[in-house]
Amino acid sequence: MWKKVILGGLITFVASYILFQIGYVATSGPFFCAKCHEVEKYVISWQQAPHNNLNCLECHQPPGELGKIHAKARGLNYVFQHFSGDFTVPTRAIMSDQNCLICHLGDRDRYPDTVRLTNTSKVNHYETIQNSQSCLDCHRSAGHEVDMYVTPDLKGAKEL
Repeated sequence: MWKKVILGGLITFVASYILFQIGYVATSGPFFCAKCHEVEKYVISWQQAPHNNLNCLECHQPPGELGKIHAKARGLNYVFQHFSGDFTVPTRAIMSDQNCLICHLGDRDRYPDTVRLTNTSKVNHYETIQNSQSCLDCHRSAGHEVDMYVTPDLKGAKEL
């Protein structure tokens, strides 16, 4: 009896994981994200940016498998906001410096030609990382060539 329950649970877990991964891949690209008008301008600006070969969540999710779940949960909230028109909680893109460092320190095999971090006489990236400065402090338009400059209070927003 217990063997059947354990085997059934294992099969259910594996099947759910596979379905989640398929859904994750299908809904993580810029053209899926751009189906909501709130994100369309960002996708247009991303197409002009140096990182236009990445999908949205390679930059805009916390690292790891739990990061994928977190990103999709946020995405469901955004879909709810889009269809309900209830924007009481502003939609905000999460950007983790760890995602930048994974690629630019050479830890991601999928992008072997990525520009590696170097120290120069003007910039010491090691100190920048040690001081917990954000990559966006200097590289604000790396992901979106035309920066929207939207602050949490929506000041400084400009049209494309």
